[in-house]
Amino acid sequence: MRSIPPAHVHFFTTVTSEELGHHHLLRLYTFNVNGTSYDQHVHQYQGISGIKYGHYHAFYGVTGPPIAVANGDHIHLLQGVVDLNLYNTGRRGALAKSAQMEGIIVELHQHAYQGYSSIGFGYEPW
Repeated sequence: MRSIPPAHVHFFTTVTSEELGHHHLLRLYTFNVNGTSYDQHVHQYQGISGIKYGHYHAFYGVTGPPIAVANGDHIHLLQGVVDLNLYNTGRRGALAKSAQMEGIIVELHQHAYQGYSSIGFGYEPW
C-alpha cells in the first residue's frame, strides 16, 4: 500500500466582480498536488483573465484546504484579487480586436473573485 496520497488537479471557473462597468471570466486548472479530502493540502494556481475592453489581468494564489463532499471527494475555495491591468501587450491581436468591438478601458483597476473548484480528477492509481 502506498503511503503518499495520489496527485490530482481541480478545475475552477468564475466571473470576477464588476469594476468600471465590466467583469472578466477566469478559468484555470490548479497545479497538481498529492492529497486527500482530509489532509489539509492546498493547490497553487495562476492564470490570465479573459480579455474585455482591450485589457486583461494576471492572477495567482493558493486554494483553501480541502472541503469534503458527500461521496468522499473534495473541493477547494479560491478567492483573491486580480493584478492591476498592467500586462496589456499584443496577445496576437486579441486586445486590439476587443478594443475595436467593445471600446477600451485603460484606467488601472482590479477585480475580486471567489468560488469553488470542481472535485479533484486525474488521480494516479494508489
